[in-house]
Amino acid sequence: MEILGSNFCVAPFSQLTLNPLGDYSPCAEIGGRPWKDPTTSPLTMWSSKEFESLRDSFKSNEKNSICNRCWDQEKTKNQSLRKRLFVGPKMFETGEALSFANDTYKNGPKQINIITGNNCNLRCRICSASSSWTYNIEGRAYESIIGKKTLYTSDTPKPIQLTDQQLDEIYKLSSNLQRIEFYGGEPLLDDRTLTLLKKYIDDGTSKNISLMYNTNGQNLPSKKHFEYWPHFSSIDFNISIDDINERYTYNRHPGKWADLVNVVKTIKSNTGNFVFFSICTVSILNVFYLPEILDELDRMNLKCFINHVFGPKYYDILHLPMPIKSAIKDKLSKYKDQKRIEFIMNMLNSPEDLEIWEEFKFWTSTKDQYRNESFSKTYPEFYKVIKDYDSSM
Repeated sequence: MEILGSNFCVAPFSQLTLNPLGDYSPCAEIGGRPWKDPTTSPLTMWSSKEFESLRDSFKSNEKNSICNRCWDQEKTKNQSLRKRLFVGPKMFETGEALSFANDTYKNGPKQINIITGNNCNLRCRICSASSSWTYNIEGRAYESIIGKKTLYTSDTPKPIQLTDQQLDEIYKLSSNLQRIEFYGGEPLLDDRTLTLLKKYIDDGTSKNISLMYNTNGQNLPSKKHFEYWPHFSSIDFNISIDDINERYTYNRHPGKWADLVNVVKTIKSNTGNFVFFSICTVSILNVFYLPEILDELDRMNLKCFINHVFGPKYYDILHLPMPIKSAIKDKLSKYKDQKRIEFIMNMLNSPEDLEIWEEFKFWTSTKDQYRNESFSKTYPEFYKVIKDYDSSM
């Protein structure tokens, strides 16, 4: 390989994503879905035939189907992770990615993405029991209603964590390591990650490693977090914020907007090389209010990356009925920065799927009844738009 093709992605050469159940992927964007083998260690997976096959496909400038999430994002002109990896946080200077992909990667990844487990204190509407074990009780109530298994229960209904062996294997992969990203669940609730950080502090390599926490913003870091973090080059917080005020709680039940504001304020009050970002995952629940959300995040000085929900499908704006999409586009067309939301507008031009729309209505009503919440009262303006089209909502 002498040049990087237009379809090239550096992730399989520079990143490894894993969770305690033995699920692996080349990046956090596809979250460990491609390869599931609890008998395979992180060290073995890095040099596995599956990983090498994916690398070879990118060397040949192919669009591997494993990475369909990025390809789909690029169709709507969203900035996919594949493209963002060449923008920041940058790990390669011009031409260096080529050299790394040819040989250096064999010594280990530059970045390890750890999905810490299913320990989470929230039950977000767009989430499932696989990422939050607290969903299981609620999920069993749903299954008694519909008489079949749903994504709101899981085979691991208790908190899971990385084992000592997995932590040792991750540590052994650290020859090239520059960055660790923690996902959840909720990574600030996971104390096993602190065991790993202590290893890097003890061997003196922590000063060369940056950390990122993809957090729900509802949990204050522990005393040990604040004790360990100064040993690392920087700490990034990517805070999931899908809406504000009372709509925040509806999206991220039972989280409170005031608690998130307090957590951000408290972390900022501590001395440290901290960088704050936010990620807004756009779904049917919040797309109508996107301008208000982005304005508030700007006011809070939280640079925002806009994503769109990957699943369940019944929360995906692709599947809204066309008249509702049209009303949303009319509202979003007045937003001050059209470039910022261009890919959302493009998605709203897609064909409708009324069967999936019926699923959205079912799950909205079912969750409202269980949680004693109300879509119509929480989203009165958007509810009116929907009601004008579908009186059964």
